[in-house]
Amino acid sequence: MSGSLADEKRTFSLMATVGANMDRLRQSINNLCQLHDRWRDNSGISINLIAQLTALKSNLNEMQDWMKYALSDMHPQLLKDLDLLMTSCSLMIRNLDDLLAQLRQPDHDKTDWAIKLKFQVGSRSMNRLRSVAKRQTDAVSLLLAACKCHTTAQRKILLHKSRQIRKEDSSSLNTLVRTSRWNGQAIKALTELSRMIQWFRFLFYIKLFRRGPEETPNEQEYLDAAATMRSEAIDRALEADATMLRRETKLVLMGQVNSGKELIMRQMKVLYAEGYPRDERIQYLYAVRSTVRLLLHSIIDLIKDTGINLPQDLKQDFAVLLDEVETVDLSRITPAAVRAVEHLWSSPAFSTLFVKNFEIDFPQYAPYYAQELSRIATGDYVPSEADIIRLNKSMGGIKELRFNWDELEVHMFNISGYVPEQFRKRWFHQLENATALLYTVDVSTYDRPYFGQPTESQLLDDFATFESWANSPKFTGSSIILILNNFSRFREKLQHSPLTTFFPDYTPPADDSDPESSARQYILRRFKDVNRNRLSIYSFWVDLDMSDNQHLYAALKKTLQHIQQRKARSEVWDASTNGGSRSGTAGRTTPTGRSRGGTLSNRSGTLRSKGSVATGLTGTVTTAGSGSPR
Repeated sequence: MSGSLADEKRTFSLMATVGANMDRLRQSINNLCQLHDRWRDNSGISINLIAQLTALKSNLNEMQDWMKYALSDMHPQLLKDLDLLMTSCSLMIRNLDDLLAQLRQPDHDKTDWAIKLKFQVGSRSMNRLRSVAKRQTDAVSLLLAACKCHTTAQRKILLHKSRQIRKEDSSSLNTLVRTSRWNGQAIKALTELSRMIQWFRFLFYIKLFRRGPEETPNEQEYLDAAATMRSEAIDRALEADATMLRRETKLVLMGQVNSGKELIMRQMKVLYAEGYPRDERIQYLYAVRSTVRLLLHSIIDLIKDTGINLPQDLKQDFAVLLDEVETVDLSRITPAAVRAVEHLWSSPAFSTLFVKNFEIDFPQYAPYYAQELSRIATGDYVPSEADIIRLNKSMGGIKELRFNWDELEVHMFNISGYVPEQFRKRWFHQLENATALLYTVDVSTYDRPYFGQPTESQLLDDFATFESWANSPKFTGSSIILILNNFSRFREKLQHSPLTTFFPDYTPPADDSDPESSARQYILRRFKDVNRNRLSIYSFWVDLDMSDNQHLYAALKKTLQHIQQRKARSEVWDASTNGGSRSGTAGRTTPTGRSRGGTLSNRSGTLRSKGSVATGLTGTVTTAGSGSPR
């Protein structure tokens, strides 16, 4: 018992060490980015080091997640190896911080030959740090694979490889520490030499332009000096803004009105931005109650339209709803109506009607509001953030949201409804070179008629809209994240409404072994076929209204980090190629990210946790559903 308790304490202590190293890495990466922006390094040395440190931090994050969810599976030998690795990681970060402190630009902004030589000396240390960071990244990956491995023999092989890498890492660290002393002394001497150079320049300037005691500046000279100071301040502000724009992750949300993009925007605001304070939530009271009223009318219309013969108790509930919508004040909901909705919604007869329905429009997140109706109907009700997130309310136009998502600085644009042409011309240039176009689709509407044509699917409108945006010249350097929403209801509808009814070119599997997978592949292929710009497409099949979607957003964050790292490698490669030098590129090979000629299809991984599955960069995220009709 005492041994088990000691192992748990050791594990929690190690988790804290991993978290501390991640925080130190994040701070060091930010400092290195600032140094890179000021230095304007065209050789790619600093940006390659940033990319390698980011990969190491990402692996440490995965290791920390595994330790949280699989504490009992941690073998003592794994803990020992990870402890040694964290010690090496801490030593590497300390050397990196020392180097950044030495390379910090002096107070003056002038660049002389001593400053340039100082950065050349520092570049050698950066290359060694990148090699050390790469070995540590590989070692963490092997330890993580050993954690997930259930075969003793394979685990021993992985641990042996990890120890070999750690031995090489230890040797590299010793070399790094030894050379850092020499480089540090050289950098310190060059810094002092640079200060002397600037001092002599200052003395020469005073001697050259010195005025006599009787010569005082006139009014025009004061005005010229003030104008120069204002101009320099404007230049610094513009340079800071340009640096921020280069580093931000720009996301553009697109899709039909009821596709789920409004939910994503509001949920991002709740999870990662300022959220909705109480005073703002009270303003949504009427909108929530109106949505519930719309739900009551939809239930009544569906029962009337089908003419189903309900059991006697459900007939009484139906009569209560009729009385509710005709006589009761719109600002409140009676307890009798709440009970009637709960009885009808949980009945098998109505569940079957709801699944097969494609004519009566329900609120987008009707199952959620049906389950929360008793709370919404109370007299002192104040809308929760979850209620606001699921409102089917879109004001149209363009909305913005900025937030920090760990090391990502996200700038999100949500485009809804009609955008006037004059506004489009003046404003749409801000969307150019977006990191990703996040397009949402409600796949459960495949059996909705398109413009009244009974054999044409409403998804045709999504295909056309997606085609216009994916092939726009503004997004030639972007990637596409395709969110295919309402996956569970799509799966349920396939049993009653075949895909071939609306897509005659679709051929179901002959043996009827896996019709769901075949239908998904067909719809995804229809989107890929109109992608003439050959952009990378990352697809996720989801149910947005079933949870807070933390696992989906974790997968999205890793996808965005991958896209940003790939873009950084491409920029380094382009800069090196244009400059005629390839010495700064990682491995001296072309980056393996997306080119203009294809999509990423060979990169896959699996993120599993309680109640959800997220599969890779081109995969599926599904959330366990409840028994209520969808």
